[in-house]
Amino acid sequence: MFILFGLILVNLSASVTGDKTQIPSVIIQDYKVTPAVLTAGEKGTLTITLKSITPGTRTSSITSGTDTASLSSPVIPYIDSVTFKSKDIDLLSTDSKFEGNIGPEQAVPVTFYIQAPQKNGLYFPEVWIRVRDGQSLKYPVPVNVGTQLSVLRTPTLSLENSFPSMVKPGTKIDGNVTIRNEGASQADNIQIMVNGTPPSVIAAGISSFQVEQLAAGEAVTRNLSLLVDKNIQAGLVEVPVRMKYALIDGSSVEQLGSIGIDVRGEAELGITAVETTPSRVSQKEAFDLMIRVQNTGTGDAKSVSAKIDLPIEGTKEAFVGKIKPGNDAPATFIMEGAKAGDYKYKATITWTDDWGEHSFTRDLSQTIPGSEDSGITIIGAIILIVIGAGAFWYWRRKNNPDEME
Repeated sequence: MFILFGLILVNLSASVTGDKTQIPSVIIQDYKVTPAVLTAGEKGTLTITLKSITPGTRTSSITSGTDTASLSSPVIPYIDSVTFKSKDIDLLSTDSKFEGNIGPEQAVPVTFYIQAPQKNGLYFPEVWIRVRDGQSLKYPVPVNVGTQLSVLRTPTLSLENSFPSMVKPGTKIDGNVTIRNEGASQADNIQIMVNGTPPSVIAAGISSFQVEQLAAGEAVTRNLSLLVDKNIQAGLVEVPVRMKYALIDGSSVEQLGSIGIDVRGEAELGITAVETTPSRVSQKEAFDLMIRVQNTGTGDAKSVSAKIDLPIEGTKEAFVGKIKPGNDAPATFIMEGAKAGDYKYKATITWTDDWGEHSFTRDLSQTIPGSEDSGITIIGAIILIVIGAGAFWYWRRKNNPDEME
């Protein structure tokens, strides 16, 4: 029985094979010295970020008799030690700062507590990483002590947009925003949130988006639509944009930006009434013609003027001036007397606003009735008709007496 058990052990152990072509290793993905420039003798921190760069998996097989089982597992580096080495910069914390595995795509920050030397200069301490059964490495990190050369490596995001230079109240505008990393290191987990102020300006649809990472010098563009309230005051409106992202050491940073929108109101004019003074115009009598113009738009109507081509002698142009939204004003024309009749004419209104010069034309009419003696004429005509009818009746009776009886 012991002999059989021993043979089984020999068989199992002899049948375990492994793929050792994958050599586990790591890299220092980024580093950060805080503060960026140390003064002589100042204490600070040095943080490095470790990341596994070993691709692939390791496959093992176990055979028992005629059965064979395969086992696959990722190649995961095991860190025996991470140490800080320097002849000039003192290490105030423990030497070995990390021990253990680093999984695929896992970033591990390691921080050392250091003290700068008493002499200014640029120093290059080394960080030694020992990888079990793998490739170890030594990495020099620049540390600035009291010099003007900065070694700070942090991301800095900038915000650009391509919205129209001017917008009208009550409209939807489409554009895009571009987030650019103008810093010296990568930004991760970037969150962009457009915080419009309801109801003035709000996002139409998606108001936030996320970018996984943005390396130094890279940019990303996203489409964005904004709704501008109809009752918003004209002027420059700032739409706040909040940008939140993570540094390489995992700490979070928030930046504030904005989208500037130049809101310009648009005037809309119309004719609401046409009046005369006196209200009843008589032929050959002078009168005032008043055309009332109203602004129903969202901006001031400036340099408002009116022109008519009424075929009656008098003034044909009138200057009104400025009409604010929701108000009206009269354009007055002084006309001389004219004969009775129905006069057709055109009125043209012109004005300017922030969007340029505008005009429109309307067809109008003015009726001038006859004089007051026209009623006497009508009465006289009726009397003549009655007299004529009576004379006809008398003549017929005289010539046909039998028919009348």
